[in-house]
Amino acid sequence: MLTIRPYNEPRKVEIIGDVWTMTRKGSSLRLQLRTHPMGWELLAFVGVEMHRSQVATTEADVIELSDRWKAEATAKGWTTTSAE
Repeated sequence: MLTIRPYNEPRKVEIIGDVWTMTRKGSSLRLQLRTHPMGWELLAFVGVEMHRSQVATTEADVIELSDRWKAEATAKGWTTTSAE
């Protein structure tokens, strides 16, 4: 898991990195974590297009949301491609 650093007003929104990456039928799905004034934002990208996003206000919410989205993707046939 990435180091979850908080939002920093002078730096504004920062991309922390990808939480996980999955593939299905030649497509990629990745979950990116960014800082956000209200906490953190998780963004799911299919290829280069953003598919969904949600703001989490606590670190526990970041982990829960990441795990839930990964489980949903797995149920739809996506498979993990990176070590986590």
